[in-house]
Amino acid sequence: MATRDVIGLAGGPAYPVELGRLDGLVSTASNVDGNLPPPSFNLDQLTAMFAANNLSQADMIALSAAHTVGFAHCGTFTGRIQTAAVDPTMDPGYASQLLAACPAGVDPNVALEIDPVTPHAFDNQYFINLQKGMGLLTSDQVLYADLRSRPTVDAWAANSSDFQAAFVAAMTNLGRVGVKTDPALGNIRRDCAVLNS
Repeated sequence: MATRDVIGLAGGPAYPVELGRLDGLVSTASNVDGNLPPPSFNLDQLTAMFAANNLSQADMIALSAAHTVGFAHCGTFTGRIQTAAVDPTMDPGYASQLLAACPAGVDPNVALEIDPVTPHAFDNQYFINLQKGMGLLTSDQVLYADLRSRPTVDAWAANSSDFQAAFVAAMTNLGRVGVKTDPALGNIRRDCAVLNS
């Protein structure tokens, strides 16, 4: 529900969230390892990771566009700009801006907005940025650089309504991943922040 609400506050689509699921009894950062794609993934790696959770390539592309309101630490993309040859899929002007904000030796935890054009709006600018070589992360720009996913990027760059519908469908599909059905493994919390006693 929190994700839906933040998306709505940023101008994104309103959509229903399926409720009444069991919340896990344990939550640790180590459970995330292997379930979120690293920023260096290529299209095959991204597609395989999402397919392992019964999510399609279109779901993956739509969910990646959540980066339209996110930020990334310098350490996640400096390999694209702090080399003798800047990543050729990146717009040279954008690369220069990034290098000025994240020069060699900068604290790798310094953060930049992933969408430099409309960073606080949930919109299809993410896809337009990819068309211009302004994808911050390798895992973003590859969606346009790879000809297999480019048609989807082009379609959603041209049609915000189609993107938003695809995003809602992808969020619904994502919400169905790993749903617990055994009461011994979870409960429906009365207060989201506290385990039921």
